[in-house]
Amino acid sequence: MISLSLIEPGVDMLIEVGMESVRAKSIQQTDYLIALWEALLAPVGFTLNSPREAAWRGSHISLGHAEEWRIIQCMIQEMNIIPDFREPDNIRLGIAPLYTLYEDIYETVVRMERIVSDRLYEKYPSARSTVT
Repeated sequence: MISLSLIEPGVDMLIEVGMESVRAKSIQQTDYLIALWEALLAPVGFTLNSPREAAWRGSHISLGHAEEWRIIQCMIQEMNIIPDFREPDNIRLGIAPLYTLYEDIYETVVRMERIVSDRLYEKYPSARSTVT
């Protein structure tokens, strides 16, 4: 039997902080990720597949790239980044405002830029498996 007592600390934290604060930080962090995309990832071929307007997005940012599948494999296997993938070319990066640091966001973007600039993705097959 799994105890619900394990959930209580997280719920208590949400009650203490308030959902408005969590949403505000989510918007700040996704805006920051979009700014980093614009500065570092757009020049190496990534597209922004999420709305720029915060009211139209949640705490995920989706980026596209012609080599998205191979990039994702490199992210997972070499860069210790666990993205989500959605057809046709969405590399989804989830922000968890309660514990995601701005430093984490920056490091993720720098690693993604390196994957493409250094062509690290080329060692991975373009054939897709059913699980990322």
